[in-house]
Amino acid sequence: MCEQKPLSGRQLAARIILALGLALAFAGLSHAGPYLDSAHGDQSTGVLRTSTAQYCRGNCAHCHEQHASVDDSEPIPRGGPDRYLLFEENAAGQTDNFCFQCHVSAGGMQSGGVPPNRSYSYTFGGHTAAGSYDSDIKDAFSHTNSGSSHYLPSIVSQVLGRTMYDAQNIPWSLPADLNPCDACHNPHLAQDNSPVSLAGGVLNTAVSRPSDHGSLLGDAADERASAAGDYQAPFWFGRTDRFEPANDSVQDGSNLPDYNRLCTDCHNQYNTIYSENPRLPGTPRNLRKINWTPVDGVVTADAHGAYDGTPKRIQPPYSDNVSNITLGCLDCHEPHGSTTNIYLIRTSVNGAAVSLTAETDAQWLDFCQASCHGSRHGSRHYNKRGCPGCHYHGASRGGF
Repeated sequence: MCEQKPLSGRQLAARIILALGLALAFAGLSHAGPYLDSAHGDQSTGVLRTSTAQYCRGNCAHCHEQHASVDDSEPIPRGGPDRYLLFEENAAGQTDNFCFQCHVSAGGMQSGGVPPNRSYSYTFGGHTAAGSYDSDIKDAFSHTNSGSSHYLPSIVSQVLGRTMYDAQNIPWSLPADLNPCDACHNPHLAQDNSPVSLAGGVLNTAVSRPSDHGSLLGDAADERASAAGDYQAPFWFGRTDRFEPANDSVQDGSNLPDYNRLCTDCHNQYNTIYSENPRLPGTPRNLRKINWTPVDGVVTADAHGAYDGTPKRIQPPYSDNVSNITLGCLDCHEPHGSTTNIYLIRTSVNGAAVSLTAETDAQWLDFCQASCHGSRHGSRHYNKRGCPGCHYHGASRGGF
């Protein structure tokens, strides 16, 4: 239990005001849930802002300020509260974000810092080579001269406050003033999901679908990659007997949230998303639409998705001529950003390092061969148009 000094009358009144203010701030939003089981609310490892350490760890006051005053003094950082009574500005740009006040490797507001939030390739793929991963979340969103990142201003302008459609063409929406990180991570629910732990059939997960913001994705068995029935986990980096995301023998995705359901809430055949991401080749432009469902629709069903095709010319652990293999979005893509590669391509895919730093036929061919398709494809396709000439998301021949 957190032990504190007895509260003065002024402190007690301030905390009552805080509780009432928070209740009003979140009225109408789907934030109800097991906050004390979340990474932020955990009483042993949860939020503890250095300048408000008089509150118990995990207390709401470490993120929210009712009137920016504690004992007649405004705690560092000064300038709040902002929307949702946050102690700092909610979201002002790609690298100026409330979440980055704590989710940095050094100098953050969290007392003692936060556990390293390295890239997916590092944490769940085992690729730890120097220069291949981002050391924290802010770095992952900070690529300006190389690499690529999800573009937070486009999430604000193209997703929040709009009517969107999931992969089944069902409408959903989120408040316009929500933090863009909050679209995929509900801060009152998100759990520490590293290292991967599946105890008693329960999987810790840090994500919530934008269309189902009040629930975690992956904590139930039917919300995991294994639910598709044809998922094959890629190799752990440098191994042919261990698999992502836990560096163990599990291959069917039963220890992995169904990230396809998360990503295709936005990236599907129905939503038109106009991106101004400076690191996306050809921007500003509309993002390419993706159909990850098993049937054709507005956009051709992708061969790497749930479409029931016949995989060919692929290397282990995948198998030729099986009925179908449904890949996961994070098998190839970094969810936040990639240090060197375009299109958020991971620095390692299926146990091998990959490099895709420029839009060239040679680099695309190297990437496809190094990761999954191997040298059996030969150079015939490369000599004609290169891999992306025929194979891309939405193409009639499937895609990446």
